[in-house]
Amino acid sequence: MVWLGGLITLVSIVLWVYAFFDALTTPAQDARNLPKILWLVVIALFMPVGSILWLFLGRPRPSSAVWGSASSPAQAAPSIDDLDPSDFTRPSNSPHPLGPDDDPEFLRGLRRRIDPEE
Repeated sequence: MVWLGGLITLVSIVLWVYAFFDALTTPAQDARNLPKILWLVVIALFMPVGSILWLFLGRPRPSSAVWGSASSPAQAAPSIDDLDPSDFTRPSNSPHPLGPDDDPEFLRGLRRRIDPEE
């Protein structure tokens, strides 16, 4: 019976710490139903209840992109059938290389390390 009380205490402490730091790191404009500072006070003062209230009523709602449901076909991720092999051979418009094999300076240094006499 003592272990059950210890388990409940441990779970409530973990829940409290999670909810407090989650509320602390949430941007103020994303907190729902109460201002962020009030949520921190509720979580700190009302240990198990405040944490549960934060999780259900205060946390920001996830955007649709997080859950993977796109609102329009233009936002949907391309499927494997939509990919063209020539897409991977074209140079990118990125200002920096995507990988070491795209960086000419890295390749020159690698050649110097392999054959220092060259």
